[in-house]
Amino acid sequence: SDYEGKNYSIGKKAFYNCDSLTSVTIPEGVTSIGDYAFSSCNNLTSITLPEGVTLIGDAAFCYCSALTSITLPESLTEIGFYAFEDCFALTSIISKNTTPPTVEYGAFNYVDKSIPVYVPKSSVEAYKSAEYWKEFMYIQPIDEIPSSIIDSTTGSITVRINNNKIVVEGTDNYIIYSISGQNLGKTESVEKGIYIVVVNGKSYKVIAK
Repeated sequence: SDYEGKNYSIGKKAFYNCDSLTSVTIPEGVTSIGDYAFSSCNNLTSITLPEGVTLIGDAAFCYCSALTSITLPESLTEIGFYAFEDCFALTSIISKNTTPPTVEYGAFNYVDKSIPVYVPKSSVEAYKSAEYWKEFMYIQPIDEIPSSIIDSTTGSITVRINNNKIVVEGTDNYIIYSISGQNLGKTESVEKGIYIVVVNGKSYKVIAK
């Protein structure tokens, strides 16, 4: 193809503040995401990065407040300053590189550190000791990813919001926390906001709108 052997980058501020973007699939051949490339894309819920991307630039996805999950390719080696700052709707991160990518200061500022981070099985301990990665409480093998992270469904357990009530189906063994960490027990009715539901040691984020 015309793209073969060529390296491309998404330029600095390329899609900055594009409120109409809801999902993006970046094509193969792109090796870097420029500084502020998708910053302040407030309605961006998903991003697919191809193998070959080695660098996510400074503040590339900061203030993407609707982004729910991100999969980082095996090729990724560096995540820039403030890259995912204020991505507070993230419910999971998948990182495929067996060597934890270098993370610059502030890359995960205001990202909930109780969300699961899925990494290669052989690398769990490496991520648990790597700077900034080690702030995440639940670093787990990729082969333990629930079949549907977005729906917060694991086996027979489902966590969802229904009429501003948090509904947990399939178990009674759960605790609900506010985003600030306050233990709310098994409270049912909730105000608007983000809540963490811990089920059998795994955490799920639900958003009451």
